[in-house]
Amino acid sequence: MSYSIIDRDAGPDPNYTPPPKGAYKGKYEECYKFYDEYNKCHEENRFGRIFGACSSFKSAMDKCNIEQLNLRRKRAAKEAKTFNEKFDKLQKAMKDKEGKR
Repeated sequence: MSYSIIDRDAGPDPNYTPPPKGAYKGKYEECYKFYDEYNKCHEENRFGRIFGACSSFKSAMDKCNIEQLNLRRKRAAKEAKTFNEKFDKLQKAMKDKEGKR
């Protein structure tokens, strides 16, 4: 008899409640204000959002996300470089130590 992680016959979870609309604000705290403005615009402009009423808020939100992503990439590259330099020094020291034996 085989067992499955998911019991397909059980159906949907009766206790599941979806998160409130606009609960997810993205990765970056610096961009939360743009998410709030964008969600507020969507709530206020039910039909206008289809025709681009919220495009400026979306553009600002995307720009903020891209800036934060680039900052994280630069920080990660800098940390990786310092880590690699330390690792190379350690490897060289270990090789020198082996050679002296």
